[in-house]
Amino acid sequence: MPQPLIKVDVDFSGIEEKLSPGAIKRGQFAMANQALMEMEQYVPMRKGTLRAGAVADQRGVTYPGPYGRAHFYGTNGIVTFRKYTTAGTGKRWDKRLNEGQLKKIGKAGLKGMGIKT
Repeated sequence: MPQPLIKVDVDFSGIEEKLSPGAIKRGQFAMANQALMEMEQYVPMRKGTLRAGAVADQRGVTYPGPYGRAHFYGTNGIVTFRKYTTAGTGKRWDKRLNEGQLKKIGKAGLKGMGIKT
């Protein structure tokens, strides 16, 4: 005896809007802002200039000038930074994020795209 055919209708209306270039840019911007907030506690803070000068856009997070780059990588090519005045801070603060913080960043991106999480 032949098996009956099952018809499945899938409604993809709205999916193009959620995956549009504009939605992706909004998601990237939301992720960068969330990353900025999550990393702040790991960014060295002597006078607060490095933390206060950070800027987020859809490309990522940028810290001010050669000062930011030198502290991010731990060296300016001449001097290697080893001692930081604020406990828990140091170079490569992006790598200090834990799994929970990374999930928050991902969820912010989806929410920025208009995808419910």
